[in-house]
Amino acid sequence: MKKKTLRGYLIRFSILHVVVYILIAFLFRNYLSYDKQFTSSVVYNNFRSYNSIILSFAPLLQLLRGLFIGLLVYPIYECIILRKNGWFKLFILLWGLSLIGSVAATPGSIEGFIYTDIPLVEHLFAIPEVTLQTFIFSVIFVYWEKKSKNISKNKGKNRSEDIDITNDKE
Repeated sequence: MKKKTLRGYLIRFSILHVVVYILIAFLFRNYLSYDKQFTSSVVYNNFRSYNSIILSFAPLLQLLRGLFIGLLVYPIYECIILRKNGWFKLFILLWGLSLIGSVAATPGSIEGFIYTDIPLVEHLFAIPEVTLQTFIFSVIFVYWEKKSKNISKNKGKNRSEDIDITNDKE
């Protein structure tokens, strides 16, 4: 991939990551009553106060996270974007790394289940947020990439050589 194409891909990946992150955060902030949980749940004992100044920088920090994740996914770009059900492959990859492959003992992760004494119900409440965020991101991102590369459903079903992935519309 050319530098311009990589740059466009990373911009799309990062911006979408931040937008979906913010939308899901607002949705689940109300659904899971984050304000109440931050003050009452053992899960959040080591979290910063909900009105901490650094939390206002979360979207900017998520932009950097999106760039980093985008770089990690980039080597398998063609396996995701140019193949049938690429959104599902991206979803399984990101979801699996977030929950199953997590090295931190966060709620909903395998590590959190093993190494914390957080009640099972609190682990289960964390899973829908990560799942929905990852699902929405994966579907929209693969659609956006295919649209930006003019990849039709007939092209690339079996052969990635049929597609010019350097055709970046920027």
